[in-house]
Amino acid sequence: MRYFKYFIVQLKRTVKLAVGVFPTAMLLFACLGIAAYIFMNHGPMMQNQKKYQIGIVGNIEDSYLGFGIFAVQTLDDSRFMVDFIPMTEEEAQKAFRKAALAAYVIIPDEFLASVISGANDTPITYVASEGQKGIAGYLMDELAVVISELVTSSQGVIYAFEDVVMEAGEREKLYEWAENINLQLIENVLTRTRMAEVEELGLAKGLNTRQYYFCAILLLFCFLFGISSASFFLYRNADLGKWMKMRGIGPVAQVLCEYFVYFLLMLLCVFLPLGVMAVITKNFAFLMTRVYLDELFGALIPILMMISAMHFVLYETVRNPVANLLFQFLGVIGMGYISGYVYPSSFFPDGIAMVGKLLPTGIALESFSDAVLGEQNGKILGVELLFFAVFMILSIWTRRQSIVRENR
Repeated sequence: MRYFKYFIVQLKRTVKLAVGVFPTAMLLFACLGIAAYIFMNHGPMMQNQKKYQIGIVGNIEDSYLGFGIFAVQTLDDSRFMVDFIPMTEEEAQKAFRKAALAAYVIIPDEFLASVISGANDTPITYVASEGQKGIAGYLMDELAVVISELVTSSQGVIYAFEDVVMEAGEREKLYEWAENINLQLIENVLTRTRMAEVEELGLAKGLNTRQYYFCAILLLFCFLFGISSASFFLYRNADLGKWMKMRGIGPVAQVLCEYFVYFLLMLLCVFLPLGVMAVITKNFAFLMTRVYLDELFGALIPILMMISAMHFVLYETVRNPVANLLFQFLGVIGMGYISGYVYPSSFFPDGIAMVGKLLPTGIALESFSDAVLGEQNGKILGVELLFFAVFMILSIWTRRQSIVRENR
């Protein structure tokens, strides 16, 4: 009965503190949500989905070259990746310096005649950035190599074919056959993407970008919640543990009662905004997959048990408020970084990536990712419960040591 009374006392205390904790937690949730929205819609992820701009300098009007560029822009699959923009050399230089162009090419007036004659003595000038190119620069370099190979290989095929036909004495059929083989080459170039099957593996475990960062941002909020709820721990009476021990409520009962109340507070501050988000976004439609709220809640319960136990043991062991909050912030950011909350774990060397997966942040990310994909992993659940047990044991031991020191 005394345990129940102690629990009720802690519950009433938490209800009073929730007046300050809840708005702070919701502000943190909103800030992370806004940051995620900007990151996904206006940040690097969105930039990588835009088409690359390539300037074309030279007279391409009323020529086969202009027709070829028009065909590539309208028929070829590369139209989804690249835009070719006719401009003067001065305009191209200005746009390139402002990073409005990924690259630009200068096509001499004699280029087409050189290609048709087979001389190939008039090269195109390709201008790209040096040094730290970034992904756009490397893609443009590869594109230039591919286009050059396609042009020269096709040219070699045509001239070799003409030599063979003329040696065989079939000159009268040369035009008809050459037209057919040209059409076949064009068809092969335009349908080259059908030669391979593209499978999008996602960032991790098959998650697309939106799903991955939804998991990462939500879990980051859960781990940072310990900072928002600092008043729950910092406003406690330092002598309370000793007095409760004298009244028959030992460290085990104290820790379990206080922890369970904190766990309920964390459930409220996570489930409520998540439920509101589900309603606003029509069951997380932005994730582009069917996600059920009850499954997410079910997966979050063991995750929040582990995280709240981690918060609890940190406040039990590090009593200085400034040091505690600083340690939590740096610890969460550091663990989250190497666990893939900013960049996927594949970004890091294998050793660091493995460490990140073994941390509580990595375990939570893998578990919640499985929930978003509709999968279950008993091993991950076991690891979460193991972390929870270790954190609770450390909290009880620390509380006992604190009571012993105060009684001396």
